[in-house]
Amino acid sequence: DIAATLFTILYQRFWYDRILRPRFKQGYAPRCSIIIPCKGVPKNFGKNLEGFLSLDYPEYSVLYVTETENDPATSIIKEIVRRHPNTRLVLAGLSTTCAQKNFNLLAGVKEADDAEVFVFADSDIKPAKNWLRELVLPLSNPSVSVTSGYRWLHSPKATIGEKAHAFSNVFIYILFSVASFVGGVGLWGGSMAIRKKDFETFGVAEKWSRTVVDDMSLSQLVTKKRRKGVVVPASMTHSDELLPTVRATGVWFTRQTMFLKAYFKPIWFIGGMVLCCTATTLFLLLPFAALGALSDERTFLSLGGGAATVMYLGELCALLLYPLIGPMPRFTTLILDMPVVRAMHILSYYKTVFSHKVTWAGVQYYLTFSGNVSRVERS
Repeated sequence: DIAATLFTILYQRFWYDRILRPRFKQGYAPRCSIIIPCKGVPKNFGKNLEGFLSLDYPEYSVLYVTETENDPATSIIKEIVRRHPNTRLVLAGLSTTCAQKNFNLLAGVKEADDAEVFVFADSDIKPAKNWLRELVLPLSNPSVSVTSGYRWLHSPKATIGEKAHAFSNVFIYILFSVASFVGGVGLWGGSMAIRKKDFETFGVAEKWSRTVVDDMSLSQLVTKKRRKGVVVPASMTHSDELLPTVRATGVWFTRQTMFLKAYFKPIWFIGGMVLCCTATTLFLLLPFAALGALSDERTFLSLGGGAATVMYLGELCALLLYPLIGPMPRFTTLILDMPVVRAMHILSYYKTVFSHKVTWAGVQYYLTFSGNVSRVERS
């Protein structure tokens, strides 16, 4: 954990800007279509959508996709489309074989015939002016097939729930950065780009039409094709829309873990099981050793308290490095909350062991062993 965090700091603050970015063709600006799936009206929705229309980029279009005309987002989107000629509203309909988000993205792709690059973004972010230019820049290298930005969460209230979400978000960003650098692929569906040619060659549309998530299934596909993905720190977006409770963050983290189980089973099983079993043992060992040491027969160290203390201190050392990646909400209290957040991560993993169901935006998706959607249920 400490090593991965140190690497991410180095990658974000030095390696990408000084070593990696100069290798790409500066000024590369293919025609892009930005496809934004929308559902409901999240915080700052209108401003977020408007943010995609003032990018420092020569030629691009924006397609906003909703399930149906009845979605609350539709009226806001129609007003934006009326004022901006490079935008369009797409109605996808309801999915029966894949995640609704995948279905929306594919509906947008069908309407983006003139694009050289497909860009996928969430509606709960507001990109900076250089977001698109930086996101597509690595695609100037033929060996790079897909790129990803990420989001940084700013906690306005700094409740334990918001801090749990912010902390978990950074933890996943660290994993993505390391995975991409060592030859894997780490993608965040809220901000990613792929050449149209690669999208078609890899069969992404066919893959998405039967899977439960966009980014993790695309990561699996790119990995199998032995192609490269790049995490772009310069395309980091910022948001203050956080989950309010630890329970809500636990539900969100469980869903992310289910995606890992569905499309990267060896990592989920070997890495997750070993780490979670070890962490569980050490978490429980610390209070056990402390209580046992109250007797005259055994000492704290002989009961395993030393190993547990090393784990706690190691976690704290890693957490102390997080502000070097970006601002963290009420960092001193986050240190105190860390055991609660880690316990939530462990419980979230255990919840996925015997589960083959993903609940997302009120829709339940039942998965086969290979990660395909076998049944969709709407409440």
